[in-house]
Amino acid sequence: MIDRRSLLGAAAALPLLARAQAAAPIRIGTILPVTGFGASYAALYRTALDLAIADINGSGGINGRPLEITVEDDQFQAPQSVLLFRKLHANNAVTVFGPLTGTSWESVAPLANQMKLPAICWTALKSGVSARPYALRIHPPNDTLLVEGLAEFKKMYPNIRRVAIAGDEQEATGSEAIQLFSQAARELGMTVVSTTSFQTRTTDFSAVAIAIRSANPDALLSSGLNAPTLGLLKELETQGFDKLVFCDASVWAGGFIQTVGTAGKNLHTVGFSTNEPRPGDARYNSFVERYLKRSAETTSLPQPANVCNTSLAYDAVVLLADILRKGGVGPATTTEQMREIVKNGLQSMQRWDGINKVALRKSGDGHIQGHLLKADIQQKIWRFALPADQRLTKPAPAAAT
Repeated sequence: MIDRRSLLGAAAALPLLARAQAAAPIRIGTILPVTGFGASYAALYRTALDLAIADINGSGGINGRPLEITVEDDQFQAPQSVLLFRKLHANNAVTVFGPLTGTSWESVAPLANQMKLPAICWTALKSGVSARPYALRIHPPNDTLLVEGLAEFKKMYPNIRRVAIAGDEQEATGSEAIQLFSQAARELGMTVVSTTSFQTRTTDFSAVAIAIRSANPDALLSSGLNAPTLGLLKELETQGFDKLVFCDASVWAGGFIQTVGTAGKNLHTVGFSTNEPRPGDARYNSFVERYLKRSAETTSLPQPANVCNTSLAYDAVVLLADILRKGGVGPATTTEQMREIVKNGLQSMQRWDGINKVALRKSGDGHIQGHLLKADIQQKIWRFALPADQRLTKPAPAAAT
């Protein structure tokens, strides 16, 4: 005989079970350099990722299912990035955010397609290494970003005639930037008087600095991650080099602007946002305010934290949530089904209007107009070097390439 109280109890439990199933989390992953010399990058971007996830989950998640993120530490090592991407695949991640560097993205992007695991990159500067349909980079690579910044550098300093180039030959972005600098400088009417290379973990820059000084350039064009670039600029300062410096966006992010000190008095880079408010852009200004507050409360980063491209990390998570919601993800949607939904969404996307307005290229790369930034070493922030009405703009090359 069936007990009536047992039936009532089972009936009462059914809505709870349904809600538990509906609330099953959607697993996502990110690959960051949590430890090692790039740890400040991880703290910088983790803050933005967590902010986005809190906002999404606070508004009901993905049709009732919350996002749950796993953070893996690659220590800025491309082989580790690959191993961790495979690990996240095995652990049922629906999408992976990152990794950060051009070298790692070059390794992971084709793997995303082989394993049918979507990857969204909001950094990485080496061009030509994204791979749709599963690997999308919403950050502009150097084939547009570096060139746009250098054009404004030349506009601001029209008397520059002779330039020296230095770059990290070991890191994919730095190696490519040496070639891009050379081509773009010549197109802008500048003569390349020397080219010098170094490696990611170089610590003694005396010989590199001597070679640059001996060429007697009007300006230095350099590409490298924060640590080696800081070492190079400090050595150049020690040797009395007092010329204009333009670095690619590798130094825009992280804590470089807080640590460069007087070695950055002539320093410029390229980017599309700063800690400064954007006139008339309430959404961006709100993000900056919230990001700086959260960073001060949850990290040990030097303050004010460098907002740089953190808003694009936030956008990446919101973009994913939008694709999953529109794809009709529900309590019974499997990991494989969600990966397919995300793949289709990334493949068809031509534009993303989040905090940033991103045009998507067929190559799988984003385009956001880059502008020249100048180091404010007193306030320890980047500022736009030119007034808004003097900045260069051009149509995105992205839709057709």
